[in-house]
Amino acid sequence: MPFSASRFPRALLVSLGLIALAAPCLLAGDTAVPASPAEIAAEKTTRATLEKALAADPQNLALRIQLGEVLSDLGAFGDKNASDAAVKLFELLHQESPQDAVILADYGNARTIYAQYASVFTQLNWVHGGFDDLDAAVKAAPDNAGIRITRALNSSQVPAFLKREQIARDDFAWLLARIHSRPQDFTADQLRTIYFYDGHFALDHNDAAAVQLLDQAAAVPPPAGDTLAPKIADSLKIAHAKFPAAPAAPAASSPPVAKNS
Repeated sequence: MPFSASRFPRALLVSLGLIALAAPCLLAGDTAVPASPAEIAAEKTTRATLEKALAADPQNLALRIQLGEVLSDLGAFGDKNASDAAVKLFELLHQESPQDAVILADYGNARTIYAQYASVFTQLNWVHGGFDDLDAAVKAAPDNAGIRITRALNSSQVPAFLKREQIARDDFAWLLARIHSRPQDFTADQLRTIYFYDGHFALDHNDAAAVQLLDQAAAVPPPAGDTLAPKIADSLKIAHAKFPAAPAAPAASSPPVAKNS
């Protein structure tokens, strides 16, 4: 059955600094995808909407999870208070539902993002604790595509010295295989996000596959409120210039989207 997720973290480690841990050459650099003003504004609007809904229904689990994901995104965009709130919320949700793998993945993601705000003495503990949670979530629910998305985006945007590159490759490969076999499991938003971040990851690692992946991202009709279009266009322009001989994605390679966004 399709995985259930009305939204999912997409920003993740865009501002992960680990400045006190490493020399500038070890920072995330081009690996991370910067947030646009439109994305930040959209996340702030979503946060306000969710907080209003939760005021009327404070125990709504789906809304609490969505709010935590938005807070994590805002933390990745540079909001320390939002990042702290995300960790605390997912810690509470994990205590309430310790067997819920989706919550565990979100908790791991939130902890990894919070590392940039932690003291120099605890940053790596936050990072590796978050990685452990993400890996445990995938182990507990290996067929959950939403969890794979969370770990793939997280792992693809951290500095190389944290050694998550192969995990990102494996998760993106898993997601592409699932898209090929069960395209109806994915929304347009999820498809565009997977193709874009996989394409950006390939581009950052000098892989000509970036052209086809980014072409596929551009071919999926954008959902309402989409903020990825300018990033896809910019990355695709760079990919075409970097790999002029790389073939574009065949028109038939973009799967139909059977699930509503």
